[in-house]
Amino acid sequence: MTEFLIKSGISMVVLLGVYKLLLEKEKMHRFNRIYLLASLIFSVCVPFISIPSFANYNNSIDTLPQIALNEITITRGSTGINTRFWLILTYIIITSSLIIRFLKNILSFVFKIKNNKKIKYKTASLILLPYNTLPHTFLNYIFISEDDHNKNAIEKDLYTHELAHVNQMHTMDILLIELFKTLFWFNPVLYFYKKSIQLNHEFLADDAVINNNKNTAGYQNLLLKMASGSHTVALASNINFSITKKRFVMMTKTTPRFLAISKQLLVVPVMAGLFLISCAENEVKPESETNSVQEIPNVIEEDSVKPEVRIPGPPSESDEILSTGGLTLQPEYPGGMPQFYNYINENFTIPDVKENKTLKIYISFVVEKDGAMSNIKVLRDPGYGAGEEAIRVLKSVPEKWMPGEMDGKSVRSSFTLPITINIHD
Repeated sequence: MTEFLIKSGISMVVLLGVYKLLLEKEKMHRFNRIYLLASLIFSVCVPFISIPSFANYNNSIDTLPQIALNEITITRGSTGINTRFWLILTYIIITSSLIIRFLKNILSFVFKIKNNKKIKYKTASLILLPYNTLPHTFLNYIFISEDDHNKNAIEKDLYTHELAHVNQMHTMDILLIELFKTLFWFNPVLYFYKKSIQLNHEFLADDAVINNNKNTAGYQNLLLKMASGSHTVALASNINFSITKKRFVMMTKTTPRFLAISKQLLVVPVMAGLFLISCAENEVKPESETNSVQEIPNVIEEDSVKPEVRIPGPPSESDEILSTGGLTLQPEYPGGMPQFYNYINENFTIPDVKENKTLKIYISFVVEKDGAMSNIKVLRDPGYGAGEEAIRVLKSVPEKWMPGEMDGKSVRSSFTLPITINIHD
């Protein structure tokens, strides 16, 4: 989880910085809308993307035919399980409260739609409210004051503005960013994203009005009049959102096509760079997301890792070591792989290191024809006695494996096991 938060947070900050420096002041609002949404989705997804690579392992790992086991992560921290429990509980309580508020805001619109008069208006439906309110939009509904509607007191430009929000489905953007804020409420960058997304919505809606009426000055005067006594409605698009100099300047601004394309193309290397950096970190750095000593990592299918190996011809009494690709029956630890991982977690003594460290060990072993573990070797040793401890734990495993078979005959099988130790004092 720590790795996810760091990578997604850095990605969000970098991409928002690019938007603020290069894109926000240019009149290319449709591209900016796509960019902001893509930046959010990209930042949330990129920590989960990795390109597996064994280039940084000891050379002997590449040459051995192996079955690669899932990584075991062991953590020692001064925070203790109680602190972790309370942190998780706090997150659950706050997130649950925000989800309830999110659903409550949606239900408030449902209630208004169900209990007030509706009038079809072009591609939208007008919801007439029995109190004074500025026009605002949710999905394909425009909420207006019934009294203002009956008196024809609502300017045509206001309808055009709100219809732009409806036709361009701006509510979906707001729902997405609100969902992100609900789940990742501790990330302050999301609040800046929401403001940028909403301001860009207003740029788009303002453009729709000006393209329709060709009267920029008159529309600006209308916005200034609407600004007095302004208020906003949660999850809705509001005409009075951020009536600032930025909107007024944007109405008269033009961006040369060459400049717009140039700035848009600059986004590509930025995202590519973030992607490559994230993948590189996944290859060469230990994962930060950790399990407690009692936790058992999920077992991966050994069949998903099929290194190139030389497979012998007809079955024989050969002592050749095989990988999973050459076996008709896979080796199995009594009780399953979770039991094997659990034994290592419970019996591994973490080195006495007086500083924050992440130690990564790569160890190999062979399951013999009789199920015994042999040839236990450390392929990468970070020091601090971690490699020796890994060998000790594997040698102490009390149970024999069910050996692998090929065409009904027991064969020797080679395994590699990564162990990550996170030490936080």
